[in-house]
Amino acid sequence: MRDSTLQKRQQVIDKALDMFVARGFENVSVDEIIQETGISKGTFYHYFESKEDILADFGKVQNEVIQRWTQDGPKNVTSLEEHINRLFLELSDTVCEIPRLIRSIFALAAQNEKVAEMHGDLFRNLQKALSKWIPEPGKIDALVATYAGTLYMWSHEDNADLKQMVQERMNVLWRGIGEADGKIKLTPSFDRSRKVRVAVIGGGLAGLTAAAYLSEHPNVEGILFERSPQFGGRAFTYEKEGFTLNYGAHAIYGIDRHTISKIGQELGLTFSSRQVDKRKVIYEKNGHMTPAPLDAINMLKTDLLGPLEKVRFVGEIVSIVTNIHKMKNYATLGDFFAESTVSEEIKELWEHLVCSNFFISPEDARKVPGSVICEYYQNLFLAQRPVNYILGSWAVITNQLTQKIEKSGRWELSMREAVDEVAAEGEQFRLTTKKRTELFDYVIFAMPVQQVAKLLKGTPWENEVVPYENNTSTEVLVYDVGLKRVVNRPFSYISDMDNKCFISDISATDNTIAPPGGQLLQGIAYLHDNFESEAELKEYQDRRVEQMEQLFDRHYPGWRDEIAVKRMSKKAMVQSVKAVASNKFMPVRIDGLPFYFCGDGCEGKGQLAERAFSSARQAAKLLIGQLQA
Repeated sequence: MRDSTLQKRQQVIDKALDMFVARGFENVSVDEIIQETGISKGTFYHYFESKEDILADFGKVQNEVIQRWTQDGPKNVTSLEEHINRLFLELSDTVCEIPRLIRSIFALAAQNEKVAEMHGDLFRNLQKALSKWIPEPGKIDALVATYAGTLYMWSHEDNADLKQMVQERMNVLWRGIGEADGKIKLTPSFDRSRKVRVAVIGGGLAGLTAAAYLSEHPNVEGILFERSPQFGGRAFTYEKEGFTLNYGAHAIYGIDRHTISKIGQELGLTFSSRQVDKRKVIYEKNGHMTPAPLDAINMLKTDLLGPLEKVRFVGEIVSIVTNIHKMKNYATLGDFFAESTVSEEIKELWEHLVCSNFFISPEDARKVPGSVICEYYQNLFLAQRPVNYILGSWAVITNQLTQKIEKSGRWELSMREAVDEVAAEGEQFRLTTKKRTELFDYVIFAMPVQQVAKLLKGTPWENEVVPYENNTSTEVLVYDVGLKRVVNRPFSYISDMDNKCFISDISATDNTIAPPGGQLLQGIAYLHDNFESEAELKEYQDRRVEQMEQLFDRHYPGWRDEIAVKRMSKKAMVQSVKAVASNKFMPVRIDGLPFYFCGDGCEGKGQLAERAFSSARQAAKLLIGQLQA
């Protein structure tokens, strides 16, 4: 149709819809539409086969709402629940004044093929949009069914508030989705006779988590101090050219057994994750590619081990899961290797697994305590979902934690404010920054333990933290590239066993972090830290960059010509304390110190982000327990 014809047709649709709204669809005839619009009957039937065809155009407005919503990047998502509720509320906005017409559409959808098709297309588009953020079809069906059912009930009630009905029913549904065990969580009773002030120093994952737990305590107020211009620490997320980049990888290992799942239930956080396709996780050795032995199917297919070695390695896994592996009794993996009778191939595989999960070099992998390895892999091997990405990146978590703290009304979140001094003042603690001096009853240090030791220098507590001041951190080379198009997607993850580096096609699993048609790849190279000079370090770093780029060249040909965004850090910290025997993780409480400690350099469950979450959860619960005592 010509533009003038399309314009006239739209005018007829608009007028007819006004008539349907005012009088009801069934009470408006084609002749009355013709009379009101001033067109001929022939023109009407040139535009439409029947008046039901007019309703078939009605879904365009809702589909436009859905399309706009899908274009929202993770930076605009404060929580998954809020993000999805906003979509349903915006859809409600488009129809909240026309209950009679909606009632007619529901009735006609059961009788008229075109109206049914429009109705079905709308809900299919809605399901497709939701699948970007929620990978579980059952949850998507529950959300769509709740919205559709609410819409139907509202259209049959007089003077009902659609948006209020949608919000109330979604709240009930989300409670069901969020509670994995289906139990209603009760708010603990606290001693309301005391009013205390708490300082949390550090606004990374640990600090935000601890403050979020404490914000639920009605008699606690506090300040969270963060020296940088943003919260999240190494979980900080930013957008560039439509790509969402994380300073730290947002993969979660064993999410069904991960502390973040407990925290989500306890704090009411809503987020989704998607599992990396295990069939597309590949190891490359001596130029040959083979499936990584992540489960029984991949174990059968992998070329890394011969038939007998596969049986032996399965035995290794079983002994780890049942907690009878002898490795746990050895000071380090290297000590275990020295006395073990397993083949060199199995030793190499163990070493590579530790490199991959602890983000460390082979030299450091052999220094990891056997007990730490056994504990970590017992949890991972028992997990049903071993490697997952939080959809929307860390921002989905950090935004919700920040929002929860702010909503309490009792906490101040302060960025660009470093704590310079901690001192005792009576039974309280005086914290001094460049902006002010404040008194607190309790202090939680949620920062790298090396910084804790530095901050407490010259205080009465200095000697207690000396054992932690020389801990070394885990650092890697990070090489992120956002490509304008998908140049190749043969696998989700490729690990170069010879050069100890890997590339994750993050956008293959998390499609929220790249623009349509784009591809986000993250390269990681493990680093050792034994250098005698800066020149030697620079030469080593340049060589690692070259090896990383060669891995890109081999598996993503043409990637250099498609770069839209590039970010490289030759030395990025991924954990403040490396999990080697010569280092010492800081306890959440230290005898003789009145403080609490949390972060990925503290004692806790798991590695990397999980250690930050678990230690923060423990610190907050210990403090709350003290207040209740």
